[in-house]
Amino acid sequence: MIRQLVFICVGIVLVVGRPDASSRILGGQVVAHGDIPYQASLQYWNTTFHFAGGVLLNTRWVLSTAKGVFGRAGNSINVILGTNRLDIPFGNRQSDQIRTHPLYDQSIHANDVAVIRTAAVIAFSVIISPMTLATHFINDGVTAQVSGWGAVNEDKTGESVVLRRVAVTTGPCVNTEFMTFNSANHFCAGAPTNDTRPLVGICTRDVGGPLVLDNLLIGIPFHHDPRACGQFLDGYMRISSYRAWILGNIPV
Repeated sequence: MIRQLVFICVGIVLVVGRPDASSRILGGQVVAHGDIPYQASLQYWNTTFHFAGGVLLNTRWVLSTAKGVFGRAGNSINVILGTNRLDIPFGNRQSDQIRTHPLYDQSIHANDVAVIRTAAVIAFSVIISPMTLATHFINDGVTAQVSGWGAVNEDKTGESVVLRRVAVTTGPCVNTEFMTFNSANHFCAGAPTNDTRPLVGICTRDVGGPLVLDNLLIGIPFHHDPRACGQFLDGYMRISSYRAWILGNIPV
């Protein structure tokens, strides 16, 4: 009887002490409903498949990466707004136009930005509101918040139906094996060198979401190491470098 009790107690300790992989975008926390009112989920029309994040900019336009929408028909995207849960969609809006950067180069991830227009006007509320674009250059050592519904495990599995966010710190883009970085248009962010969290950053289908500092959009993620998430700093498009193009392509 004593042996059985010891075995049960040890089993309980092991289960309780095991880290919860579902608690992270990679290293992050669940976002409360309405806390990130500019966050969008991009899904293929007539499906519930989330393939990328997006950022609401005004009453018609959402910003994302070009890679997820390049070559797609203008009306092929479903824009989800006003919810933190993909299993409880709230603001479903069909797109009617997609504009990708004219110099987008998929082979080297150059100019990986796009804007998507919704067919219907978006009404703002406490849970749906736009984000402002940053104008200033972001240096290394800056900590900001990134959010998304992407995979929560290092092996790119376990997509989250609940929106999550995590603090990441900008730093040098050292992992160039799968990526050509241009510091004028790109920067990297992830866990700082003294971070004790096991894995921090974006993962599959987090691309296109918001990286925010002081209520300004400073970047959108476009690249993570394809072998495993969270191993290196992730790549972001530098919003200040694309602000003029973005604003010139989102007429209300």
